[in-house]
Amino acid sequence: MNYFVIRDGQEFGPYTLADLQRYVLSGNIAATDLARSEGMTEPRLVSEIIGTIPVPTYMPPAPAMPAMPEYPDPPNLHWGLVLLFEVITCGTFSVAWNIVESAFIKKVEPESKAIFWYIASAAVFLMIFFNSFWTSFNHQPKNASAGVLQLVYAVLVIVGRFVLKSSIEDHYNTAEPMGVSLSGVMTFFFATIYFQYYFNDINRRKKADRLGYMAA
Repeated sequence: MNYFVIRDGQEFGPYTLADLQRYVLSGNIAATDLARSEGMTEPRLVSEIIGTIPVPTYMPPAPAMPAMPEYPDPPNLHWGLVLLFEVITCGTFSVAWNIVESAFIKKVEPESKAIFWYIASAAVFLMIFFNSFWTSFNHQPKNASAGVLQLVYAVLVIVGRFVLKSSIEDHYNTAEPMGVSLSGVMTFFFATIYFQYYFNDINRRKKADRLGYMAA
């Protein structure tokens, strides 16, 4: 059934009952306005027409959800190349790449302390290098400090590995949930290559997600 609203001697419409409800709710039609339908002999108040019919409550639009932060992709050097460069440089490359990996995690997981352990280990590594160079250049036997420095270096690297492992798992199971679970044994023996293998996999999965989103 259609209704006509009468205001100041003019008729407006036709409106359905749902229209009347909506316009009363929005304030465009007053409940005290007169309205008639084709079957009525006399106009009636709009409030009488819709009085026995519940008017839907106006629900303001929900605020837009804040956009999820876009995290940068991990370093994407293939893990096989990391292994190759480690072999070619007799492990020196891993000292630098440890810092690259931990610096990336520091960006996405600011609470991570792994980079500090790796920077400290790099400083001790340089001390070992210069100590070895000095003793060789002067034809001196190895001194006790060389062994101490190597022990300190090993401790710093191992601690850095497990701190980085924890930071990677924290980030990729919370902020970017990807279900990353790292092995303690693999972390102990092959951390640099092992972490890079997972970074490569994370990059592959993120790229696939982007392509899927664009296709959708």
